[in-house]
Amino acid sequence: MPARNILERYLFLEAGRAWLVVAGILLFLTIGLGFAKFVAAAAAGELPVDTVLWLALYSAVKNSTLVLPISVFLAVLLTLGRLCRDNEMAAIQAGGASLVTIYRPFIVLAVCIALLGGCLSLLLVPQASRAMDQMTAETTARALRMLAAGRFRSLLDGRAVFYAARRDNDTGMLHDVFIRMRREDRHGRPIQTVVTAARARQRTEPGTEAQVLVLEDGWRYEGEPGRADYRVVEFGEHGVRVEVEAGMAGATDYDNQSLATLLASGDARAQAEMQKRLSVPLSILILTLLGLPLGRLPPRAGRYGRIGIGILLYMVYFNLLQLVINWVGAGVMPSVLGAWSIHLVVFLLACGMILREQGLFARLRFRAS
Repeated sequence: MPARNILERYLFLEAGRAWLVVAGILLFLTIGLGFAKFVAAAAAGELPVDTVLWLALYSAVKNSTLVLPISVFLAVLLTLGRLCRDNEMAAIQAGGASLVTIYRPFIVLAVCIALLGGCLSLLLVPQASRAMDQMTAETTARALRMLAAGRFRSLLDGRAVFYAARRDNDTGMLHDVFIRMRREDRHGRPIQTVVTAARARQRTEPGTEAQVLVLEDGWRYEGEPGRADYRVVEFGEHGVRVEVEAGMAGATDYDNQSLATLLASGDARAQAEMQKRLSVPLSILILTLLGLPLGRLPPRAGRYGRIGIGILLYMVYFNLLQLVINWVGAGVMPSVLGAWSIHLVVFLLACGMILREQGLFARLRFRAS
């Protein structure tokens, strides 16, 4: 096997091992945080226990598009930093290896990971989002069945509190029900509603699949105490919608729409979502190019000498990306610019650093003088 092929294989394996370690740690952290969040929700009775593991896995798939770019970038910086610290880079260059030979294995690895990131962002992540929405809809449909008697429960993202003294195991009927809700009127003023009822039962509205709690024989107190518009109403039957339409959960969200749907849509938000998905493989390639000259360290520098600078550049890059994508979605910036302008700027910065490393600018100044 030629010496160049041995060198490229060695560099590819070194970078690949570093990437696997970094990506594994970051994915483990995201899975752990997501799992802890869903376990806490299940312990509070907000989620069925059998959905916790699946929701954590789907959440990890969605977060993988954030993990891949930074993991590749850090892997390049760490690998090149180690090679420079151990003087392997100096030995490689002394053996006649060019920068193209040194950089080629890193670029090949980045292309492989970019293909993986493209498959995830364009195909698998939307499917994971749809699966999570479906689980949320099913959880909503079971929300009232999960209400335990004798304890207070928070509903509607904390805007409502529910309590029932007891439940009939045979019929599922709740007795001695208390509900407090807070909302705003059409003028933006806060309104508090308190409902008490002798009995309550669950009903699913046909068509919308919205979950409704039907209260029987009770009183409704609405308004702010002391205001003239405070109302007290006695009712025989009163319906309270516990959740928004479960069957339509996420129907207007673009992060769970298929690739074909986004391409067929001319909506600004659909274009912004498309740019967001395509930015994953593009950012992997561009960050790799940026990390190649940035990871080259002086002989006596520490292995982590430029990690801080790299993380700072990454944060600026991705914050600007998120900003312009939001502008595209809001119609503030034309989609022809959008994320592509940020990618182009960072790509030109990476190319400029590589050319500077090869001494092109110094040669031009020498010729000019």
